[in-house]
Amino acid sequence: MLNAISMDEKGALIDLGSGWGTLVIAVAKKHPNKQVIGYELSWFPWLISMLFKYSLGLDNLTLYRKDFKNADFSTVSTLVCYLFPGGMVALEEKLKHDVVNNKITIVSNTFALPSYKPTNVIKLKDFYQTPIYVYHWQPK
Repeated sequence: MLNAISMDEKGALIDLGSGWGTLVIAVAKKHPNKQVIGYELSWFPWLISMLFKYSLGLDNLTLYRKDFKNADFSTVSTLVCYLFPGGMVALEEKLKHDVVNNKITIVSNTFALPSYKPTNVIKLKDFYQTPIYVYHWQPK
């Protein structure tokens, strides 16, 4: 999934459902000048990722224990997610209503946005050939 993410874009990278922090920690360590934000509802994975954040001194990583539906997407250049079909519907609605000026690259593991065709689909070389959907979202 990291290979599908461009770090050249200026804005923040947000992980919608950052879980144990695996992806956001890897990105924050590799790109210390990039603002990285994670949203996670479950308290235990959030707590573990917070412990890693502080133990590794990742000042460019911000972790929120709240729903991404309340997130501010105004400074975002890249969204990454591994949601579920209902979460993808909610994300699409949020993008339609909240993203009016900025272009966003969306990288989604396994699940597609329901009404939009991806720019690219990468098949992982795992047992399931898991699809990674890449979108270049532009306000209409």
